[in-house]
Amino acid sequence: MNIDLPFVGRVHDIPSKASWLKFYDWSKTYGPIYQTKIFGAVHVWISSEMIAHDLLSKRAIIYSDRPMIPNLPDNRTSGDYLALLGRTETWKRQRKLCSHLMHASALSSLHSYPKRERNRFLCLMWRDPSKYVEWIEQFTSRTVSRLSWGTTHPAHMLRHTTFGLLETISPSGALPNIVAFLRHLPACLSPWKQKERARHELEDRLFRANVDFVGHRMAGQRAEPSFIRTFLESKQSTDEKERAKWGETDEAMHVVGLMAIAGALTIGSPIQSYLLAMCHYPEWQRKLQEEIDTALDGRCPEWEDREQLPTLRAVVKEVIRWRPPVPTGIPHAIEKDDIYNGYFIPAGATIHALEWGITRDEQMYPDAENFNPRRWLDPSFPTFREPLTQYPNLNGFSQFGFGRRTCQGIPVVEQDLFLTMGGMAWAFDVRKKRDARTGGEVPVHWNDYTPLLIAKPAPFPFDAVPRSRDKMLAMRAMYDEAAHDHELEAEDADEYEYDLFSDLGTLKFGQDANGVEIGAEQTEDIGGDDDDVDSDHDVLINVRDSSPEPDLSSRDSCSELEELESDKEDVIIMPLLDEKMQYAKIEPVVTVLDVPGAWRWA
Repeated sequence: MNIDLPFVGRVHDIPSKASWLKFYDWSKTYGPIYQTKIFGAVHVWISSEMIAHDLLSKRAIIYSDRPMIPNLPDNRTSGDYLALLGRTETWKRQRKLCSHLMHASALSSLHSYPKRERNRFLCLMWRDPSKYVEWIEQFTSRTVSRLSWGTTHPAHMLRHTTFGLLETISPSGALPNIVAFLRHLPACLSPWKQKERARHELEDRLFRANVDFVGHRMAGQRAEPSFIRTFLESKQSTDEKERAKWGETDEAMHVVGLMAIAGALTIGSPIQSYLLAMCHYPEWQRKLQEEIDTALDGRCPEWEDREQLPTLRAVVKEVIRWRPPVPTGIPHAIEKDDIYNGYFIPAGATIHALEWGITRDEQMYPDAENFNPRRWLDPSFPTFREPLTQYPNLNGFSQFGFGRRTCQGIPVVEQDLFLTMGGMAWAFDVRKKRDARTGGEVPVHWNDYTPLLIAKPAPFPFDAVPRSRDKMLAMRAMYDEAAHDHELEAEDADEYEYDLFSDLGTLKFGQDANGVEIGAEQTEDIGGDDDDVDSDHDVLINVRDSSPEPDLSSRDSCSELEELESDKEDVIIMPLLDEKMQYAKIEPVVTVLDVPGAWRWA
């Protein structure tokens, strides 16, 4: 049923925040498939998993395209972002390369990178759970940086360029994505184009420097396993067909970059939602702890333990169902007119598999609003499958897309979530804070999420209390192992810095909103002291630090770890409006300067 008004459609009825709730409400009125128009563009919303499979999977030949994103108008053709590419020969070729790289790493259990970073993450959570968002973002970005390039050095800059991309492609992140004709404005009049150009150029330079870094490490036989190393090794084959099979290095650079972007953006959302769920459903934390303690005899879960931990796998899957990371789904585009059960769908329409609606289907998910991992474990529920040594798992879950657009990164997501959620259940009692004056529980929101395409819960207070002294000693030992990796990373910092500077070229400085030149001598005004900046070599991602690793004999000593990491991860090169750059101290949350298109981290 059409529910559009002339020209603007129903854009005035769509809230700027939690728009998926409005689309879900409309599905209750207009059915599991309905159509809207927004400024002339046709959007079809599907809130039934059966209909989504019928169209997006069974008729994938015409439903596997992507719509053009007005604020990134070359997304279908440029080859920069595989997940956003149209159904082209480039997309087919890149998809095969992505599958090859992911399969090679999955066979090696992702080189234990998720486990190493999980161990570090637990120590940081022990130190200061109030900074959980920062620790989670570090975990996700560092893990995907290792998987992509074999090093954590790109992680911090990756976080900022990917957040900018998320703003670029989100309907609520850039006005042209709603008012599409704004994309025709020339760059000099479009702050959105200016900002995206600066972000994209920095991202491109970062990716090229990362490939060069891995190449140099391979020449010295010191490269850690990574997606890029796998690709470069295939290019060294004596078989000409094998060399040609996976395309050119420039294309592989973007495929691997997209794999890193996807991991850095999405995996943090369900980890944060897990903490929210444990605050509201502590009984499932107790059940999870009981399973881990019994099956593993007191040790922290590892990926090899998954067959013994069905409750943990059920919690992972239920978190994603309860609070979908992409509640509106990643849109498809239809290439030809189609009719489904008498319902006409015009060519060029944007097709949304509304994940929020799909996961609220009471026939498939009874009592859908409640967090209940039992639905995956109990034969009385329609979602139950056996054997429980294998199920539940994330393969085929609607949250990862449909048909030929199914996410290829499920092995990374599944292992990351299993290890972090299992690790937190093993180590901590997560619970609501108590008011120091009244003794009552401090309220925690139920469903306050960010409005971008990938939604994350708004910050909330909680306590994460170590469950025992034994757990604290075990976390210390786990950190000692992670600290060894940290020392090895420090050894190649000089080489990484050289590669990055070589690719970025000569750095220049821009002007702030008041027209004042921003230079190295002004770093004090934006959060640093002159004494902090000894040379260009010291002002970079993961700046070298000769300080010894902290002694973790007590929880307080873990603060040394935080200070050490803060010193090493709070400096970055930032693009300004006219492609110039500056050095500055930063914090993890992103805001935008008054100057259109400029970036600043506040």
